[in-house]
Amino acid sequence: MKRRELLTQAAAAATGLALPNAFAQTASYPNRPIRLIVPFPAGVSPDVVARLIGDKLSNAMGQPVLIDNRPGAGGMIGALAAAATPADGYTLFYSVKASHAIAPNVYRDPKYNPPRDFKAVSQLLLVPHVLTATLKAPYNNMRELVDYAKKNPGKIDFASLGVGSQPHVALEAWSQRLGIKLNHVPYKTNPSPDVMSGVISLSVEASTTAIPLIKTGKVKALGISGAQRIPSLPDVPTMTEFDANLDVNGVIGSSWHGIFAPTGTPNDVIAKLNAEIVKIVKTPEIQARMLDLGLTPTGTTSAALDAVANSDYAFWNKVVNDLNIKVD
Repeated sequence: MKRRELLTQAAAAATGLALPNAFAQTASYPNRPIRLIVPFPAGVSPDVVARLIGDKLSNAMGQPVLIDNRPGAGGMIGALAAAATPADGYTLFYSVKASHAIAPNVYRDPKYNPPRDFKAVSQLLLVPHVLTATLKAPYNNMRELVDYAKKNPGKIDFASLGVGSQPHVALEAWSQRLGIKLNHVPYKTNPSPDVMSGVISLSVEASTTAIPLIKTGKVKALGISGAQRIPSLPDVPTMTEFDANLDVNGVIGSSWHGIFAPTGTPNDVIAKLNAEIVKIVKTPEIQARMLDLGLTPTGTTSAALDAVANSDYAFWNKVVNDLNIKVD
């Protein structure tokens, strides 16, 4: 009995040494600024929302949340930077469907694997995209675009945020389904100014940034991804209104935004971040702001976002292979 008591006391002592230390680390988190890597340039949809959420998260966590824009390669530059950081909760990754599920399937050697390298914190929102055109374009809706493209094959340029970005792959997929040929022009910076000036004919814009441009008459809206019109753009039809099979439920053109951490980040840190982010997304202020931008706020569990992100990764692997979009 004496030996058993000694073993029990030793085990309790070991547990006592370990648990308070772990709890102390969690209790003190965060004790320095948090970096949120955004794999897109300033001013585009993910950056707009990241700054909105980051500002509120700074107040909730008692530490600055610093936005670190790392644009390029369809979001892969930022993803690689985030995946290589310590898994301590002090570097987070603001990801979207494109950088998480599309780009790593486009590159032959992406050097990161989202299901393996990232742990979800929370999904923030769902976002439709709008196919926008320069005011100089001789078409004003999807039917006129398709007719013009068929009569002028290869003469329409479209911009994206890089090879493998969602605007790139979405337009390639839509073009294939519509039987037209468009020319892709990848950008590292926001292509909207060139669409407005007429240097580029088309661009797929997230509703966040598309709505102000459309409402101020700087670009034309041809169609919206998904099954429903955007309330703030009631006169712009959806892709499925033009062709029922073109973008069922926004599977091609719509996206999601979410926050991730490197795999290995402590579960209690993930839980703490999730709790605060979900509270932020559920506030009336953020809900109203997102809805005004044509977004659908969500605020999910970590597990729910992991499931969606991993499913999308598998779905886009097939789409990208079918389209034969590959980059060395």
